[in-house]
Formats: sequence, structure tokens, C-alpha cells
Amino acid sequence: MIIEYRTPTLLQQIIRWEREFSREVEYLETPTGLFLGVDFNEKEGYFCTPVDSFPFARTGGDGIHYALLTDFGLVKDLDEAPVIRVSPMDSDRVRLVARNLHDFFSLHLFDELALLNEFSSEEAYLESVRKEDARDLNSEWFDHDRWKREKQKVLNEVQGRFNLTPIPKPVQYLQEIRFERSLQITTLTEDSLGIMAPPSEAQEKELFLASIRNLQHTFSSNKVIIERHANELFKMRMTHEAESLLARLLR
Repeated sequence: MIIEYRTPTLLQQIIRWEREFSREVEYLETPTGLFLGVDFNEKEGYFCTPVDSFPFARTGGDGIHYALLTDFGLVKDLDEAPVIRVSPMDSDRVRLVARNLHDFFSLHLFDELALLNEFSSEEAYLESVRKEDARDLNSEWFDHDRWKREKQKVLNEVQGRFNLTPIPKPVQYLQEIRFERSLQITTLTEDSLGIMAPPSEAQEKELFLASIRNLQHTFSSNKVIIERHANELFKMRMTHEAESLLARLLR
């Protein structure tokens, strides 16, 4: 099963816009605050980045990045792929954070804290936002006021250009999409993602794919088992997934 994926349209548009708009907000490292781009030939990466995903955004801190999840080929169009957060340094290394790319950028640009952290309630999130807004980070080396003005300029721009707007109750949104996925999962895995499979899928295949998620979550170094799983993926014509598994666990 070989699927020729392409860079999502919205991601292409935002990357092009960033190149032009960066001149308007020179105090920001990038207009979105992310390092954007998809390399479909990249196989290496963090051990816990699911092999059935394509990283497309890096935060630049602690290895945290975002990726488009294909669910082992179940998703054919990356414009509609769910977005996951990968945090290599955390115990909850992989978490679902958006239904699709449009929702992801809406959350990231207007409610970044909700994406980067886990909150038990909307109230806890809003309290964290209030504390963050109250911080005065101005110093001899950093003009926080200018930084905030340029961030607001970005928000004004993306609303009109890409129809990106705040998602009401972001914590509730995250809880809802994770609950929805839990109802669709057919096999549980240690990384919280689980396996989603069509009704016709053999249970043996589901368990095999689940074991790949678990190998990555536990950072397995068992060369025999990893190579055996990779060989099975090659037989299933999942070349990208097989090569990524070998590169990320046996590098």
C-alpha cells in the first residue's frame, strides 16, 4: 500500500505567506512562531514520533513538534489528517491536538498554551492565560511590548487571509476530539493514539500495528524485534513506515 502524500494546501499557503509577511514583523523569529515544512523523504527523527506521521512544525524547544497522522494509511489526504503533538521529554509523549490542520493553526495562533500543556478544565487554562498575560518580560535585551504588538499584527492578518479564528473553549475542544477518537479506536496502545482500522481489517494486523506504536513509546532497542516488524511493514508495502521505524529506533 503506497500512498503518494502531498503537502497540505493550507500549509503551503501559510509557508508562502510567512516568507512575505516576515518583513512586517521582524521582531518575531517567524510570524507563526513555528518552523514549518514537510520533508516526505525524512525518515530519521525522535524515537517517539509515530512512523505513520509526517512532522510539519517545530517549536524550537525541548524537541516539541507537531505531525500529521495518517493512521497507517487510513488517512489518504493530509489536508484532513489529525494533528498530534510530540513531546519527547514528557511522559505523555504523543497527544492528539486537532482534528485537522485548519483547527491546529487556529489553536496555535490564538490559544498556544492549550496546545503545549495539558489542562484539567477551561478555568485552569484561563487562569494560566491570565498569569501569562500579566508577566512583564521587558528588559534591556527584549522588547516584550513590541513582541506583543507584532503578535497581534499576525493575528489580525491570519483572520482575514486564512479565515483562522479562535476556537471557543479550547480545552473542551481537545477533550471532545480525544473522546471521539477513543470511540473509534479498535485497539489500545501505550502512546494514547490507539489503532483505528476499518471493520474488514484482520485483528492480527491491528495487533501488529499496535505493537509498533508500543515499540516506539517504550523506545525499544531490541534489534531482532524491530527488524522483524520493519520487514513485515515492507511486505505490506509501507516503505516509509518501515524505514522510519529502523531509523528512529536503531540509529
